Amino acid sequence: MNTHRKGLSAALLSAGLLSLGWPPLQLPFLLFFGLIPLLWFEDYTRQHRPGLYFPYLYLGLFLWNLATTWWVWFASPGGAIAMLLANSLLMCLPFLLYRSARNILSTDRALVAFVLYWLGFEYLHHTWELAYPWLSLGNGFATAPRLVQFYEYTGVSGGSLWILLVNVLLFRLTLSGERMRIVLPVAALLLPLILSLILLPAPEPEAEESTRIVVVQPNIDPYKKFDRGGELGQVRKFIELARTRLDDKTDLLVFPETAIVEYMDEDQMQHSASIGMLMDLIREYPDLSIVTGASTYRFFPDESNRSATARQTSEGYWYDSYNTALLINSGGIAETYHKSKLVPGVERMPYPRIFGFLEYFAIDMGGITGSLGMDGEAKSFNQRSTANVAPLICYESVFGDYARQFVQKGAQLVFVITNDGWWRDTPGYKQHMHYARLRAIETRREVIRSANTGISCHINKRGEILHRTKWWEADAFTADAHPSDIQTFFTRNGDGIGKTASFLAVFLILSVWVRSRVLKNEAS
Repeated sequence: MNTHRKGLSAALLSAGLLSLGWPPLQLPFLLFFGLIPLLWFEDYTRQHRPGLYFPYLYLGLFLWNLATTWWVWFASPGGAIAMLLANSLLMCLPFLLYRSARNILSTDRALVAFVLYWLGFEYLHHTWELAYPWLSLGNGFATAPRLVQFYEYTGVSGGSLWILLVNVLLFRLTLSGERMRIVLPVAALLLPLILSLILLPAPEPEAEESTRIVVVQPNIDPYKKFDRGGELGQVRKFIELARTRLDDKTDLLVFPETAIVEYMDEDQMQHSASIGMLMDLIREYPDLSIVTGASTYRFFPDESNRSATARQTSEGYWYDSYNTALLINSGGIAETYHKSKLVPGVERMPYPRIFGFLEYFAIDMGGITGSLGMDGEAKSFNQRSTANVAPLICYESVFGDYARQFVQKGAQLVFVITNDGWWRDTPGYKQHMHYARLRAIETRREVIRSANTGISCHINKRGEILHRTKWWEADAFTADAHPSDIQTFFTRNGDGIGKTASFLAVFLILSVWVRSRVLKNEAS
């Protein structure tokens, strides 16, 4: 019974520290202690009922997932349950691999392995088709961007490494009881803070040339916006809101994700009534360019050319549906980008060539059910008359290593168009907004965020919010943004920490396995 009490205490304490340290709460320092109770319980159960380690490990990680992402329930109860159970189980892997490593390696080396295992796990969660990087540890600093200015070199993985190092060094201190060991965790805690203070950029000079952007937040109920008959009325609302801010000096106008719900054939978009209304607006402001979300589709000439996500009409034609970003200017539709980081189980069935038969079980979020098509790579909306922009669509703004590819292709500003109203007034949309602040630091680009129901905002390259709207209110505002051509170390090289840790983690797993087999054979 004593082991049960200790296990429950460890699970609750870790879950509490990690949850309270998570955005939108502004207590990220708690993350430096959040993993210690679970590491301590692993050590305790090595001598006391080893079989109880996994249940309480899973409980602690499940409670952390539940406390920080429970709001997914409002979009899909079944999806929320599946996500919570599966992600908590995946999070157990670094701990279980660490436990296995301790059977072969010294405690210090096993703790190094744990850091690599966790970083490798996070890298996997950024790259595979079940990608879910929402709870990457480095995201925990999203409400305190001044602490992580070094992300321009490391990306979010640098923050994860910071948290992991402080946790394992403090845990090692509790095992040894040697006071001198306090030097290492203190140094690990302070050095990144000092580096961030050094790297903090100076504010943009007011006299510096800027790009004037009007951001629209229409505040249309996401569960009703796809209702038949209201498509053009919604576009009129966008235009009416935009007119409250537009003037002859406006360079760009940005609308949120799937702002145009008139389902458009990409070969015939110029004939769309919605596009026609926006072109009428551009004729009034000839120098204006519009970035907007839209729902589009494209037919394939024959079945042999269809994609893995293509669906079939009753007449036998094959087509793909897309969550699309459009750039419209005086010449018409200038650029098209299809969302590429799709939400698993909502917009895309993972590994469709294998599980394609399950695509119609994809969750309906008010739009098109079934897997969506995608471009598969980043694309910058490049323009001659004004700034080049990165058209990140919703979930894509959580992927730092993907967002930096837009900058590599010429983006001078980062736009995030999104529709976060599925989750109601919960921490979900707040977390999503704060994560965009980390993209600003990584790329040293100002971020313009247009969210259907909020929060829309303007973020500077230091990760500071210069202007933000209120939740669930129709609004429009003007942002004077400063385009940048700087390429940070991170935008040039990507997530080096994650890639290196993944390689070393695989090497360690194989080494531990081989060593365990050798020891087993020697014992027999």
